[in-house]
Amino acid sequence: MRKKSLGFYFLTSGILVLYFFVLQVLYNTNKSVYYAGIGLLIAVFGYFVFKDSKKVWEYLSSIKLAVSILVYLAIATIIGTLVLQNVEPARYLQHYSESFYKFIKLLSLDDTYHSIWFMFLVGLLNINLLFCTFEKLPFKKNKTGFFLIHLSIFFIVLGGTISAKYGIKGYMHFHVGETHNDFNLTKYNTMLDKKKNLDFGVRLDKFEVEYYPPDYRVYVYTRKSTDRDFGKPYSFKAEDGKEYKVREANAKLKIEKFFRDYKQQEILKHDENGVPGAEVLLKSEGNTISGLFFDTAGRDRFFLPNGEGLVVFKWEKPKTKKDIDESIREKFILTVTCPEDNKTIDVKLHKRYDFSSNYIVEVDDFVPSFSIDTKTGKVVSNGDNPDNPALHLIFINKKTGEKTDHWTFQNFPEFSHGKKIPDGCSVKFLYIPTLKDKPIYIVSHDGTVLEVVNSKIKREFQLKDNAIDFGKYKIVFKRFEPKATFELKEISASDKFNNPVVKVIWEQNGNKKELEFSAKDKKATFLNNGKVALLLRDKNTDPKAYRSYVSVIKDGKVVKKHVIEVNNPLVYGGYYFYQSNYDPKDPNYSGISVAKDPGVYIVYLGFFMLTLGGILRFYFKM
Repeated sequence: MRKKSLGFYFLTSGILVLYFFVLQVLYNTNKSVYYAGIGLLIAVFGYFVFKDSKKVWEYLSSIKLAVSILVYLAIATIIGTLVLQNVEPARYLQHYSESFYKFIKLLSLDDTYHSIWFMFLVGLLNINLLFCTFEKLPFKKNKTGFFLIHLSIFFIVLGGTISAKYGIKGYMHFHVGETHNDFNLTKYNTMLDKKKNLDFGVRLDKFEVEYYPPDYRVYVYTRKSTDRDFGKPYSFKAEDGKEYKVREANAKLKIEKFFRDYKQQEILKHDENGVPGAEVLLKSEGNTISGLFFDTAGRDRFFLPNGEGLVVFKWEKPKTKKDIDESIREKFILTVTCPEDNKTIDVKLHKRYDFSSNYIVEVDDFVPSFSIDTKTGKVVSNGDNPDNPALHLIFINKKTGEKTDHWTFQNFPEFSHGKKIPDGCSVKFLYIPTLKDKPIYIVSHDGTVLEVVNSKIKREFQLKDNAIDFGKYKIVFKRFEPKATFELKEISASDKFNNPVVKVIWEQNGNKKELEFSAKDKKATFLNNGKVALLLRDKNTDPKAYRSYVSVIKDGKVVKKHVIEVNNPLVYGGYYFYQSNYDPKDPNYSGISVAKDPGVYIVYLGFFMLTLGGILRFYFKM
């Protein structure tokens, strides 16, 4: 047998491979005949062993057989690469004819590495490897490394084969607080309609995602003309004062200002044509919010949290009950815009006011929560909460007395029930409520505070340290200004990246342009007739790590706690639980993949033997 040519081994092993294909066809079509085929293979092998066991030994221990098998395995690997593996039938029919797809399924070429013929081929290689190893018997000390290396390959292949055939993979969907004692089985990352029960439970106690620190950058896209696609972007770190060159556009970009949490804050300033104003701070539980009061309708009051009271600013302290009632009463403010004039009117119910050149307006009725009764068709209020305040107006023609009615809504100023407002005018309505049975604090510029309940003065006191203290929060009056208005100042409201905004200067062809855009903008800012596009985005959007804090429950008791992270699975009951994924829209969800790998320790043993054998063979000449 040793004198047989390599061609002989190619031929005989090729016949075996063809027989393995026949067994695969039988397995996919008729399992009874398949098992008969296995029996025939065993019988033929037994016959040759009985007839001449020495020749069988020499055949199976031949290096030429190993070469032949490795060539066929290489061809099998090429087949597994060229033919689509483990995808839905529609994908195969997109690439192959229906008849060729049937051929693929018949020979299990769509799952090459788990097919019977491939398994048999790997098994034949393992047998050859063992026989080649035993050929070197008897064991000698100087052959220790040789035996370990050859046996290690056997164990690695054996372990991998066992894992491929008998391994279990699945998936568990968790929300914080849930316990599962089963999981969905998967095959090639596809969820099956099967579940595997566990004799223990796994509970998700906590889930957290850790992100890299935000790294906001201005991305600049350029193109030669608008009929071309944009190329790869320039990425510029959003740091104040940084200046960058954009070579493709022959331009410069300067980061004028980057705001982590952009906000426009009102700043009180002196104005000879203004009204009395006050700058205040609302302090509560470590947070401070700034604001402005103006002694004018709509800007003179602040409702305390949870409806605990109302603070009203009046430059001069009200001196009479009439002054007090006027300061704290609810108000209806109409802003009238007409072609010939604009005006703001503080109106009262059932009173008439000059509206336009041809009309007067009568304030007829008010409802705090506008609704229409479906049975009667009449306007009603859903309650006293002013969540949809509406004012009923009647326009009266000055010459004819003709009347036109109209409902105006604070929340929906453009809505008019299809009716036009006379003389081409428009109306906006602002409702300023008051409080009943709750304290109202009227603060004047000299620090005097009147506490009023239901129009009666309960007490009078002075601001202490320019503040009114309400326990959990207090209002601090920083500054009073007799004639004031406000200007908007752009600031970062906090150090958190809640609303990133960047201001840049774009310089091209000698022209400078100041731009401002936000990371929340869905569309880019376009320049140079659409040839340049700018975006502000966070470079670090992927999570740094995500962790599932779990408990293993057996017989109603917690027997193990573990933090599952990438590369740090939970191991229990022969199963491995890996952190698989998460849902950025659901902070309480965690996806855990499950695996049971019965051959993994055999593979580990093989690698250990390979390492030890290599050391003995090459360093100690054993």
